[in-house]
Amino acid sequence: MVTTLAPVARFRSLLEQHHRELTALATTVETARTARTEWEWALAALNPQPRRAGWLTGRRPLGTVYVRMPATLPVYSFALFAVGALLPGNRVVVRPAGPSRHVVGPLVRLAREAGLPIELHTGGWEDFEAEAGESADGFVFCGGPDRADRLAAVLPDRTRLLYQGPGCCAFVVTAEADPVRAAEAVVRTRLFNSSQDCLATERVYVADRVLDGFLAALDARLDEVSYGADNTADIDVGPLLLDARAADWYRRIADGEGTVLRAGRNLGGSLYETCVVEAAPDSPLVLDEKYCPVLPVVRYRNDPELRDMLRLGDYALGLTVHGRLPSFGTLDFGHVAVGTTHYDLESPLSPFGGYRRTTFVRTGDGLRRGPALVPYEMSTRG
Repeated sequence: MVTTLAPVARFRSLLEQHHRELTALATTVETARTARTEWEWALAALNPQPRRAGWLTGRRPLGTVYVRMPATLPVYSFALFAVGALLPGNRVVVRPAGPSRHVVGPLVRLAREAGLPIELHTGGWEDFEAEAGESADGFVFCGGPDRADRLAAVLPDRTRLLYQGPGCCAFVVTAEADPVRAAEAVVRTRLFNSSQDCLATERVYVADRVLDGFLAALDARLDEVSYGADNTADIDVGPLLLDARAADWYRRIADGEGTVLRAGRNLGGSLYETCVVEAAPDSPLVLDEKYCPVLPVVRYRNDPELRDMLRLGDYALGLTVHGRLPSFGTLDFGHVAVGTTHYDLESPLSPFGGYRRTTFVRTGDGLRRGPALVPYEMSTRG
């Protein structure tokens, strides 16, 4: 670990030297506003001071770690997953998702220039999976749960597997909440990175008593949202990087899935307006990850009813509560924000992930679910 911190610091310095061109690349896949935020997060993640990362001195590298990155937030994801796997002293082979490969390539070149042992895999997924089956001591996979289950089945038992998947994060507006503040937080967290983020709010549960006030405040706030090209200054929502789901969800809503409270439409190409729909608590519209600016709202009457609603679904990553914390607590959600948002609490050196089908780590001791820290999971006790 001690020998790894120096090249990580050099890599951080190189990023700062190439800030302008890297930011220009980032705004081909995300808004300029998102690019500024992820740049700040990435620099923080690449500053593992010995005092903060001292626990790594007691860890040993696994060897070679394969990393499959998500398509979104490529700069921050590279710092979290690729550099995170490098920190204990591993060699890393990284395969970025296709839509952001042109952003990750320069990051790999700069990391190698800084002295970090990392390689860019440019082949197809099948080649990457097969190569990992032969060579990987560890595997960090960001993607869908079905492919993660396949990886767990085909990778040798000796290969440690860390999976980070969908979030479908829940936001609760209780009867005691300020509906205006809650609506502001919902819009900000639903539309972060044009709604393409695992911590983005995917479903909102609102107490009957404040539903009308919340919906009025939500509508007023959405009237202020701006849509346009990613490289336009201060645009809230840009074209979707992963737009295949959007067309399907907007079609299903038009066909009657849920009650439309605010109609959204396609603005051309991959750009979509925000659509608000009142939905049943057990509907796919509520329980599946949309990854597009569709916001389902569910009304509830009391805490027991809310508890039963929140227990539904495959994912338990983030829970946000505005108002009084419900009597049943936070259930099994991996990250909880009360009166604030998860984006206000972002910490790159803290464990990340959730329960149910959101996150798992497979080791020789079996499978465990819940938040995990990449450098810790991709190493062993010294």
